[in-house]
Amino acid sequence: MKEAGAKGVHKNQSNKLTITLKFALALSVVVCLVIGLGILRFHAARLAYYLESINQSIQKYSDEEVVLRQELSALVAPIRIYSYCKESLGMQKVTKAETLPIRMRNENLAASQKNSPSQRQGWRSSLAWLLGR
Repeated sequence: MKEAGAKGVHKNQSNKLTITLKFALALSVVVCLVIGLGILRFHAARLAYYLESINQSIQKYSDEEVVLRQELSALVAPIRIYSYCKESLGMQKVTKAETLPIRMRNENLAASQKNSPSQRQGWRSSLAWLLGR
């Protein structure tokens, strides 16, 4: 009987040991899952913060673009150019526009020089004055 009692105690202790190991293993798995979920949550929060900062930058640059477009349209407007010329540069509006006729001599034109006989003869004709021709 003693042996049966010793086997029961030994079996009882091994059952307690396996239950303790299973409980420790389950507890460690739960702790690892909680830590993993915490890390994922932290990473998600960090990405959300980064996304928010990018959205703020986009909004800031969008607002700046609107302001620059308004400024460009104000600068390009004819009335703005006219007022700038009048106020800053002291220019006045012309009441009568005048044109001046210019008389041109045909021999100075490039097109007429290409067709001249001296151009057709080559480089020797430009040095003919040295030889007295």
